[in-house]
Amino acid sequence: MKAHSILNVLLILVVISCSTNESGKVNITQLNDIWALESINGESFVMDKQTRNHPTIEIYLEEEKVLGNSGCNNFNGKLNVDGNQISFSQIISTEMACPGDLEYRFLSALESVNNYKIEKLTLFLYEGEKEKLTFRKVD
Repeated sequence: MKAHSILNVLLILVVISCSTNESGKVNITQLNDIWALESINGESFVMDKQTRNHPTIEIYLEEEKVLGNSGCNNFNGKLNVDGNQISFSQIISTEMACPGDLEYRFLSALESVNNYKIEKLTLFLYEGEKEKLTFRKVD
């Protein structure tokens, strides 16, 4: 009977450790969602006349892919996640002419990130310790 109780405790600990990291945050499966841009390179994103759509990313962990909208064009690419490390690569997009430089800044920042954290339904993407993009969960 004691062995059965110990096994149950160990199973509970495994489940808890798989669903949270050291600081109690939810594991990487929380990434698997749709996220709307809140800031880029430390500047708050504000819709303006030049922006056709609100920039978003949609993360598919199992398929290791990302897709979304850069504010003008749709895009998709490859996703790699390992712990709190994340990278986006092989990004391709539609080719509509877009006013301003939002699309360039957004996609450049997305391709430069290498780690992330999630707090209170906000996704923070970093290059090293520098915050590049923040997103709010929308789905």
